[in-house]
Amino acid sequence: MKTCILASNWGAYFFPWAQSQSLSILPPTVLDEPNTLKRFDKIIALNGIGDHWLLHPNLAAHNSFFFLWDIARCPHYAPSPALLQRLNTLHKCYSFQHEDCRDFGLRFNSTMYAPPPRLPSAGNALDVLFLGVPKDRLPQLRSLHGQLQAMGLRTQFRVALTQHDRVQPEEKPGWQLTRDWLSYPDYLKLVRQSRCLLDLYQVGQTGFSLRVMEHVFFGCKLITNNAAIKLADFYHPHNIFLLGEDDMAALPEWLELPFVHIDDEIKRYYHIEEWAKRFT
Repeated sequence: MKTCILASNWGAYFFPWAQSQSLSILPPTVLDEPNTLKRFDKIIALNGIGDHWLLHPNLAAHNSFFFLWDIARCPHYAPSPALLQRLNTLHKCYSFQHEDCRDFGLRFNSTMYAPPPRLPSAGNALDVLFLGVPKDRLPQLRSLHGQLQAMGLRTQFRVALTQHDRVQPEEKPGWQLTRDWLSYPDYLKLVRQSRCLLDLYQVGQTGFSLRVMEHVFFGCKLITNNAAIKLADFYHPHNIFLLGEDDMAALPEWLELPFVHIDDEIKRYYHIEEWAKRFT
């Protein structure tokens, strides 16, 4: 079976190297190419900035699915509730978040990942790395950065400002609030130099983020405020530090604990090829 994933940001994240004989990741413009669409048995649409194309008649005419890869009430990133309701009448709609499945009548599928074919060399230059947009997290990020710096940990917080953010760029040791965005391959170079990733969730999110997938596939430790992760098949307290539950003063000692291996079968479940098979 040949599957097509449509994403407005089809050249970002891990998408460029996730292509395979059974999986193509293409821009929404192919919806105007009926002969191209005929090559696929299944089409999965991902939300992104500018989602008007999700209502394209050529999408609804195929064996089409919609995957909501942001929380349903996320400003600027998720479709409006009215659009989401309409999409749910046109396609089989899925979410990576159980609460949104319950509240909006969606089906559940996990988040997904595809590791690069070649990983950058690992190092030990950073203790804690954060990369992400502010959303509603900027005060928490500032506070956490200060705490980690006070512990003497080597940090790099790169907070990428968007057109919706009205704060000024700033830079200090281990901290960047910037409008200059890193490419995903350049970010992965930082991941491979880091002992631990910070995964700070916006209010209302429990579905697993891309940072969690990097933790699973690259064997980096993870600091998170998502208590739902304790129910995950890959959770281990030596690998994941839970903000609000674990003792913050013990974090430097926790960083020294050896990483507990995550089984390959667990990684296989979250791989994008297996994820695509679960849309039925």
